[in-house]
Amino acid sequence: MRRKGIGALLLCAIFVGGVGVGALGTDVLSWRIKAYGKKMLGELPELTWSELVEMTIPSDSYGLGAHFKEGRSLNAVIDNPHDADSDISEGERLFAGYCALCHGADGSGGPAPSLRRASYNRGDSSFAIYRLIRDGIPQTAMVAAPFDADQRWQIVGYLRSLQQGRAARFEAKELDPAQVTKDELMSAGTHADEWLTYSGNLKGWRYSRLAEITPQNVSALRPVWKREFPSDVPVQSSTPLALDGRLLVSESPSNVVALDARTGEFLWRYEHALPANLPVCCGPINRGVAVSGDLVFVAALDAELVALDINTGTVQWRSRVGEPAEGYTMTVAPLTFRDLVVVGVSGGEFGIRGFIVAYDARTGAERWRFNTIPGPGEPGHETWPDDVWRTGGGPTWVTGSYDAELDLLFWGVGNPAPEFQGAVRAGDNLYTNSVVALRGATGELVWHFQFTPHDEHDWDANQTPILAELDIDGSTRRVVCVANRNGYYYVLDRETGKFLKGVPFVRQNWNAGLDETGRPTKVEAGDLSASGRLTYPGLAGGTNWYPQAYDPKLQLVFVHSNDQGSIFTQAPVERLDYRPGEFYLGSGAAVMDEPNFSVRALRAATGESAWTYQEGAPKAANGVTGLLATEGGLVFGGLGGRLFALDSSTGRELWSQFLGGSTQAPPISFSLDGRQVVAVWAGRTLHLFAR
Repeated sequence: MRRKGIGALLLCAIFVGGVGVGALGTDVLSWRIKAYGKKMLGELPELTWSELVEMTIPSDSYGLGAHFKEGRSLNAVIDNPHDADSDISEGERLFAGYCALCHGADGSGGPAPSLRRASYNRGDSSFAIYRLIRDGIPQTAMVAAPFDADQRWQIVGYLRSLQQGRAARFEAKELDPAQVTKDELMSAGTHADEWLTYSGNLKGWRYSRLAEITPQNVSALRPVWKREFPSDVPVQSSTPLALDGRLLVSESPSNVVALDARTGEFLWRYEHALPANLPVCCGPINRGVAVSGDLVFVAALDAELVALDINTGTVQWRSRVGEPAEGYTMTVAPLTFRDLVVVGVSGGEFGIRGFIVAYDARTGAERWRFNTIPGPGEPGHETWPDDVWRTGGGPTWVTGSYDAELDLLFWGVGNPAPEFQGAVRAGDNLYTNSVVALRGATGELVWHFQFTPHDEHDWDANQTPILAELDIDGSTRRVVCVANRNGYYYVLDRETGKFLKGVPFVRQNWNAGLDETGRPTKVEAGDLSASGRLTYPGLAGGTNWYPQAYDPKLQLVFVHSNDQGSIFTQAPVERLDYRPGEFYLGSGAAVMDEPNFSVRALRAATGESAWTYQEGAPKAANGVTGLLATEGGLVFGGLGGRLFALDSSTGRELWSQFLGGSTQAPPISFSLDGRQVVAVWAGRTLHLFAR
């Protein structure tokens, strides 16, 4: 009797407000009566009582009879009222936060099947999809989702939009041949429809002048397409270049692909054959390509620089940069300016003698070379004892910056070798752990600044220098800004290398401060011992290679940082044995804490903290991306498979999306058919987002 009483009351509720049979339609009303009758008899387990009420009582928001229409079955008559554009956008947001990890950011599949298909295996009706979201699928990874009824219907609406292709944003167009002039390279970063260099411009900013996507509307950012690559390398690290409606990307370990930026379709693909057993320290990585004229350049892992036709991918020339048998590889994105293409080398863990080298962009002929480990007769050679300089390290594996007016190239130099044993290399060991300023035309050293003399902690200075104009002590100066792996943020005079400012931005205990020249005063925690000593920052550094970003309007430098310590040990000297192409370390370090990643906004002139965005820690540091700042007031970055957008002024998170793969590559932004887009790698997949 109690069930019948409840059912009668609910049935009466259908007609609240003077609603009659004519308004509902006889078939719709019949199904409502049948539904309540079946529910009272226990024959309608597909719906809870609260869902049945929500779907049958008239609503001011969704209109009369919005859930029920004419049809022959329960699946057919229950319709989705949440199919407006605003509902679809909200459904996409919910999908991104809960479903995209398995089904892909744009629903085109991942570990779980694609949802862009015309039909689904477990039912095609809106109600069948609703039930799958509500109940999950037993004995699978598809579990019941923690949403209310309205949210489930919004996701149904979004999935329907995927099936109908409503998420597509750009129409395919015939592409004109691509060409990049010297003037366009020198002014890179000023044209919204391009991303022409590793850092977006030659100054290392990673800043987009686009302002269409803002803190007010970034929540509407949604996937346009994603393109999975067949690489054997599970995580990609490269910065795409965008020009003339196409994306040029390196695919680790050493391939290059051109994509149609509107559709993600492959235009051409170059595959670089590699020899076996390359001396690779930290994975078969490639950080990107460079362009000049009608050529695109890739620094291959086997230390060969290759020039390709930008429109066809055919090889135009090759130049041997280093010999893998001697420990040399390349993971750097080349830098092009004027008529040069410049690269650096990897191999600091294998006892190489590092260098930076420039080639003629048209012919591949070597134009100049700067040795980062000075030999006899070269300035700085006195900082190396005996013949240790021959295996001194000094790798140059991250792209530098260039000042066209001063014709100065700024490049970071990595660790000395052996990296954890300084007893065999007494002295400061120039130019390791330094930034060097070289004359662009000749490679001549103009100045250097060493962040960590005689480093024994693997605190490479392989960060892209940021070139800015800042007010320093009441006057505008051209400066170089670097948040270094040793945990300090530095400001240097760009013309002379004079030390202007240095402050810690993460926890550090290895020195008592910097003197007036910027030289650190090391304390006991900064010395290595056989028994081990806990030091901050740890082996991963206060930051690492992942690029920093600079907002010239706010004059903020954005840094992906890590507060983490390590116990560093030192093996006896007699255990050291250098063999070409083999690890040459001199002991190592053990990580003591969990990673503690955050994005920090530092005031560029002083290093003072403006805000900190604290993140959860991924399982490994390869889940950390570089950063992108935009004139729209946003900072984009990624951690552990998630792309996020922060308010540039406050650090408040405004939007995020799980991408279904590990994030190690920095995002970029450019304009496509007048719309601002954001592109980023996750795992083996390149994603494009737009509003």
